[in-house]
Amino acid sequence: MENKVISIIIPTLNEEENINACIETAKRLNPLEIIVVDAGSTDRTREIAINTGAMVIQSSKGRGVQMNKGASLAKGKILLFLHADTLLPEAVISVSAEFLNSYIGGFFKLTFNENSISLRLVELFANLRARIFCLPYGDQAIFIKKDVFEKIGGFREYPFLEDIDMSIRLKKVGRLKYVPLSVIVSARRIKKGYPLSPILSSLRNVFIAFLFILGISPHRLLRLYR
Repeated sequence: MENKVISIIIPTLNEEENINACIETAKRLNPLEIIVVDAGSTDRTREIAINTGAMVIQSSKGRGVQMNKGASLAKGKILLFLHADTLLPEAVISVSAEFLNSYIGGFFKLTFNENSISLRLVELFANLRARIFCLPYGDQAIFIKKDVFEKIGGFREYPFLEDIDMSIRLKKVGRLKYVPLSVIVSARRIKKGYPLSPILSSLRNVFIAFLFILGISPHRLLRLYR
């Protein structure tokens, strides 16, 4: 399907193992452009991304900084922010003004790339949270109308939690559409090599997000995340 109104923005830092597959699935949407915003990779990330035909630009480190830089250069009317270790669904959708209709953007269902009871439980509750409270995380491939993105001032350039902050601010201006197609997300960030680590890591992340919503600065919370 034609999606020539959409710009896909991918922030990267040393993602040579993931970036090719990520971009190839991004091409399924047949977007207007794919912009890779690299924060100084020391591996082959930039070379691989260039070889796929994506536009590759440099940025300071920080996912919020990188995504804002990509958005500032994007020509599409809809911006889709895609993590480098996330794969878009095999089923292609048409992201257009008609698709969004009364929505300001949307996000996808989350599915991890590994199979375990712990990961399936984390998926279940993450998708329930995202749908019920309209609070998707960034690895759910959030897409936003560019005029709305600019209206709210883009991402805040926090050390992390920029996705939760964005979701909270978007709720104040409109609704996000849930797309029941799975993005395949790497489980590497919540697998720590011990039993039930995905569940414990997820509970930690929920606790951090709760503290952030209560008003605690991401800079203070960062030590809990590491």
